Amino acid sequence: GLTAMMTGGLAPPTGGLVSTGALGYARSRGPGTLLVSDRAGTYGSGQRAPTFPYPEDLLQFIWEQQLFDRRDLRATDGRPVEVLRAGRIQHHGGPDLIDARIRIAGQEWAGAVEVHVRAGEWYAHGHQHDPAYDGVVLHVVHQEDRPVRTSAGRLLPTVELGPRIPEERLAAYRRLMSARSWVPCAGELHRTDRHRNIIWLERLAVERLERRSLDIAIHLRELAGDADELLHHLLLRALGLGVNGEAFAQLARRIPWRLLARYRDDDLRLEALLLGQAGLLGDTFQEELPRRWQAEHAHLARLHGLEPMPKATWKFARMRPLNLPTVRLAQYAALVRRSEGSLVHLLDEERTDQLEQQLKVLPSPYWLDHHMPGRPSVPCPKPLGSQTAQRLIVNALVPAAIVLGMSQGRKGLCDRALDWLEQLPAEQNGVVETWASLGLAADSAALGQALLELRHRYCARRRCLSCSIGRQLLGR
Repeated sequence: GLTAMMTGGLAPPTGGLVSTGALGYARSRGPGTLLVSDRAGTYGSGQRAPTFPYPEDLLQFIWEQQLFDRRDLRATDGRPVEVLRAGRIQHHGGPDLIDARIRIAGQEWAGAVEVHVRAGEWYAHGHQHDPAYDGVVLHVVHQEDRPVRTSAGRLLPTVELGPRIPEERLAAYRRLMSARSWVPCAGELHRTDRHRNIIWLERLAVERLERRSLDIAIHLRELAGDADELLHHLLLRALGLGVNGEAFAQLARRIPWRLLARYRDDDLRLEALLLGQAGLLGDTFQEELPRRWQAEHAHLARLHGLEPMPKATWKFARMRPLNLPTVRLAQYAALVRRSEGSLVHLLDEERTDQLEQQLKVLPSPYWLDHHMPGRPSVPCPKPLGSQTAQRLIVNALVPAAIVLGMSQGRKGLCDRALDWLEQLPAEQNGVVETWASLGLAADSAALGQALLELRHRYCARRRCLSCSIGRQLLGR
């Protein structure tokens, strides 16, 4: 599950030969030592390989998955090459593929494989000066335009893939890259394996958590490790949906939690602080309560040196009344009142239904028949509902619990946050619903988060070669 993936990571493949030294591990299967000669590529003198108008990543994938004609595979010097293990692509600097095992003319090598479109890119990238590339045992290229050497002066054997790549592989890649559908694979998802897709989504859920946690950990340091202040910032941002998220985040920076906690038992001052700092009390009001909010905010702003936001920061157009910033601020005021001066206690709840009850607050009576200060409306209760409570858990409490758990060495808190994600249903949003219509449904908030990560960090950037679904389609 997610807990094991967060704590243990992904284990590298086991077994095989162990590389020893910069030149890798070599074991001769025949007498004598074979030398690599400086020789031109297999296209011959004066001939050029067909152009390869694709990224190097595609060539790496084709090699890793061995998606080319492997019959009578030879190095450009004519020696036979047998791929015992192609290696695995890595993205942490150094050679493109590691843990490869290659047999060249009867001699077995273990080490790295470097991939380029043209061999000369070895020099363009400066690998000839970099000892990190001395462990490369094979150079794989689309076209060899020149021989290459390591920083130790060793001439690398080269395999040229250009004439061996089937056109259907390139056509499949072009099809994904040129697709105009919502995601490149929209019409082909039915051809992929559901079990592999679920495993991939579980990895993406963890990837999203880890990525977001890095930013939140930096934020926590900026807040001097104040957990309540962190939760204050995250909860307010999450209340803003996507539309007003940045505005709510700005508001959090203009009202420290300690100030809200100080006035938590005073409805007048609490709502005056939130609405006034949001810049939403600048109108001329006829009603008594908004006028009192104005006066109270002016007093508190002088007392505490507060500067309100511009009202123009907020977006109100085409928004359901319950999602208006004013209503959300009234709900947040009710949450502050219930907090007893600290938000951290929210992280103590084991079950999400209990946590939801903590968050499902009802604003003060004024908001029963108002959506905006000074503008009466048809009476309608405005409690913070289940969907909003679940969104706050997923987008604020879960990442906060993980960051605080890691910074405080409380593994149990991290595990609890992951449990929350698996207990909750997926968020109802356009991305999750569209994936479901394509046949990739999420039955938990964890998988819902994974689908958001997939859409925004992979599909929108055409990173099909880094995606398990894309790799399945390209590898068929």
